[in-house]
Amino acid sequence: MKKSLVSMLILFFVGLQGVLAQGREISGVVTSAEDGLSIPGVSVIVKGTTIGTTTNFDGQYSLNVPEGESVLVFSFVGMTTQEVAVSGATLNVVMESESIGVDEVMVVAYGVTKKSSFTGSASTVNSDKLKDTPVTSFEKALSGNVPGLQVSSVSGQPGASTEIRIRGIGSFSADQNPLYVIDGVPVTTSSTGITYSGEEGSTTTPLSTINPADIESVTVLKDAAAASLYGSRAANGVIVITTKQGKSGKTRFNFSTSHGVTDLAMDNFETVSGEDFIMLQREGLMNNAIDLQGLSGDAATAYVDGVMNNYYPTPADGNFTNWDDELMRKGQVHNYELSASGGNEKTTFFASVSANQTDGVARNSDMERITGRVNLKHKATDKLTFTTNLSFGSVKQNIALGGFYYANPFFASRQLLLPTDLVRNPDGSLTEESTFGYYNMVREYSLNERSSDTWRNTINSSVEYKILEGLTFKSTFSYDWINTDNLVYSSPVSRAGRANKGEVWQRSVKNKILTSSNILTYDKTFNEKHHINVLAGYEVEEENSWAMEAEGYNVPEGIKVNDGAAKPNAVGGWDDTNTLISYLGKVDYDFMNKYYVSASIRRDGSSKLGADERWANFWSVSGSWRLSQEDFISSATWLDDLKVRASYGTNGTLPVSWYGHKALYSVNAYNSQPALDYSQIANPSLSWEESKNFNAGFDFRVLGRFSGSFEYFQKKTESMLMQVPLSRVTGFSSMWQNIGEMENKGWEFTLNANVLRDSELKWDVSFNVSHYKNEITKLSNGEPIFDFPYIRKEGEAYNTFYLRDWAGVDPDDGAAQWYVIDEDGNRAKDDSGNHIKTKNPAQAAKAIVGCADPDFTGGINNSLSYKGLSLDFLFNFSIGGDIYNHAAYNMMGDGNAPTANMMENQLDRWQKPGDKARNPKRYWNSDTRSNWNSSRRIMDNDYLRLKSLTLGYSLPSEWVNKVSLSNVKFYFTGTNLLTFSSQDEVDVEQPVHGSTTWEIPTTKTYTFGVNIGF
Repeated sequence: MKKSLVSMLILFFVGLQGVLAQGREISGVVTSAEDGLSIPGVSVIVKGTTIGTTTNFDGQYSLNVPEGESVLVFSFVGMTTQEVAVSGATLNVVMESESIGVDEVMVVAYGVTKKSSFTGSASTVNSDKLKDTPVTSFEKALSGNVPGLQVSSVSGQPGASTEIRIRGIGSFSADQNPLYVIDGVPVTTSSTGITYSGEEGSTTTPLSTINPADIESVTVLKDAAAASLYGSRAANGVIVITTKQGKSGKTRFNFSTSHGVTDLAMDNFETVSGEDFIMLQREGLMNNAIDLQGLSGDAATAYVDGVMNNYYPTPADGNFTNWDDELMRKGQVHNYELSASGGNEKTTFFASVSANQTDGVARNSDMERITGRVNLKHKATDKLTFTTNLSFGSVKQNIALGGFYYANPFFASRQLLLPTDLVRNPDGSLTEESTFGYYNMVREYSLNERSSDTWRNTINSSVEYKILEGLTFKSTFSYDWINTDNLVYSSPVSRAGRANKGEVWQRSVKNKILTSSNILTYDKTFNEKHHINVLAGYEVEEENSWAMEAEGYNVPEGIKVNDGAAKPNAVGGWDDTNTLISYLGKVDYDFMNKYYVSASIRRDGSSKLGADERWANFWSVSGSWRLSQEDFISSATWLDDLKVRASYGTNGTLPVSWYGHKALYSVNAYNSQPALDYSQIANPSLSWEESKNFNAGFDFRVLGRFSGSFEYFQKKTESMLMQVPLSRVTGFSSMWQNIGEMENKGWEFTLNANVLRDSELKWDVSFNVSHYKNEITKLSNGEPIFDFPYIRKEGEAYNTFYLRDWAGVDPDDGAAQWYVIDEDGNRAKDDSGNHIKTKNPAQAAKAIVGCADPDFTGGINNSLSYKGLSLDFLFNFSIGGDIYNHAAYNMMGDGNAPTANMMENQLDRWQKPGDKARNPKRYWNSDTRSNWNSSRRIMDNDYLRLKSLTLGYSLPSEWVNKVSLSNVKFYFTGTNLLTFSSQDEVDVEQPVHGSTTWEIPTTKTYTFGVNIGF
């Protein structure tokens, strides 16, 4: 009885203690800030205790929190750990993706690795930097996010290519773009669209067939240790793209749509008003009449009035034509995306479809894209896994002409068509041409067409088998098919097609790339101290390019196929194939996670080269030391991680020509019979360009919230391909030879900070800056190459401007002046030490007057969040570097180009003695030569640009859960919204070479969107 009573008392007091200790029941849902989806498996712990739980399949949790405890800790791999105060019975948490930490996995060449063990140089951009940015091709969103990576928007045309340079320029004549690798397979970026002579870049790119929302991460490989496994194609760096994969669990759907408008990011080649145009023309005519023709009074006035009435009549209604309004517009962007992800422990999938309609700022420029993707992974057994990634993309473009062509709407609206030219006749019909015979592009738009229709299908399948513990074999097969149909049509009633009674030109291009690789990997840790990873592989790639084209004349109105042409004009085509065979290997070793060494080698054989030089070896060695793991420094509690690393190795670049080493014949017609012409001399010694790369740096993390890196690099390119002159006796003027050398060296610095993280207001900042110097170190016979407006000279940068040296305007008489240059290339001086000037440009020798390469480039990225609100914005900047405004040659003509419109800067001109003006005295249609090419049009190009901004709001999960949704996010995104620059005449983003063109400039966008998860 006593025992029963004691037992009851013990149970009573234990129960009482439980009642007294009983706390509050806290529940909620944990979601991802990236896509708003719930996160299963998140650890939820009461801070300072061992009491905790994990979120279930739907990201939900429930936890009894003892009295007196008020903080919960939420943690998940790849997410930033959060400590959140309990303020009620419901606590929903949104978790942010964490910047790549020392123990996180990153995608590298032929595999993945931990950042802590990686001995090379690479930068990773995660999907949260790409998903909401309204770009037609993902690489445009990399600008400012990666140190050492220069992104130049060659054209603002929807779907146009982008220039990417990693750590400078690596070649004269070979491809300067990086290698792109998608899900482990190298892909082509060669354009299959239409590019006319004089147009900059490519109007189409296969990369535009990829939906940026399908990308999980982009890794930029920079040095030899990171990229040498790609051998002969890695000298310009490698961009590794990883698409999204499925995750086991409940199927999650995500739908997003965004809509917005586009416009030019800056004023470009802004022209004078109609009134100022009349005033400047009259002024130039009067100066001509008085100074050059000796007229005065009424005679001079009569001369001026006569010319003005003939060439520049003021419209009868007094309204001058604004050709910018007629030919350009505010474009529109419409985007729709739907994705699904899920699976079980055996099979996972990710599937998506998207549609994008982008209307360009030119009225005849637009792009329509439809994409689809299915990524499947099936684990058949514990040892056998199958993976298949299927994708398709359809891109249809209407393409505005670029370059110095009359049909280029941007060129025509700025230079060719004058404010005094009329759009319509008095009867309302469209005029056919301007006063000086240029076509009225408003009329031509509806009559002509230039379009491109690209279809891309890709299959990437692999099978992976674990032979033994640590030993894995993976075989991958990829087939990439790109088909493009191009059309150029000119109506018989258009000015462009009238001479030939209508014209139609069609070209169909098919690019097929087959890639197969077989990789054996061994990964093992011995005695918990020694870790080794060995890779050996074989890879083969075959690329075939086939095309057929035809042109016909005398085409009925509206018939846009050659079958309708009464007069065939020309046919052409090609069928070319090149093959690359590779053997590769790599060994990684580390001891106790402190000391790391790595070595790689790749042997490539290419059909692009002759038998003497077909094979080459590319290799790298690298090492790193994690000092923070050493006992002598581990006591520094403020130091979380410190690693020093260094690498050296080689990469290569193949010739652009597939048959540059062969003796070739061309087939032509002679007396209506086929004839063979000897068109290319053989060069069996034609070889690879070789890049030798050194890299050294360190990575650090301190105080739990600051991390970064610094590295120095030196890249030497040898055996550069150059056209070397030949004796005319050979029948040829030049041939390709490996002779030039070039060097790029510089440094990069990155700093990341979790400024605020322990409260509901969170703020992360990332800053990067890079510097490089390019120098040509060897040319054929040491002789410089003059390539207007550049000089390629030993000791100078590749993009060095070589022009007459402008000395300004003489304030006494308004004449243009140039500096006289001495034999050493410097400004000559007189006996008094003053610079000698001349008013005759023929007496002004050319000199080095600037360089397009910037001194510093970088970006500043901010990410803030408070409860459901988020704000992300990125500034990119460039300091140093010049622009040569070559395109403005006639618009800054000072009257020497009477058929051209004028830039606003022409208003700052000399008018009377003593004037300190930018431009000389105006003379109409007189050869004063003041607009001869000189440093007068060289401009500093320092700028800071708000590259992207996204403001979002996620509805509280308790609201959206009531309607069976997992998340709803509304957002605004803008790109290129603000620009602060040292010049305001053209857009700051110019081609890498720094010379302005008449391509459609960079655009800014304003989009509003919604993202819904369910």
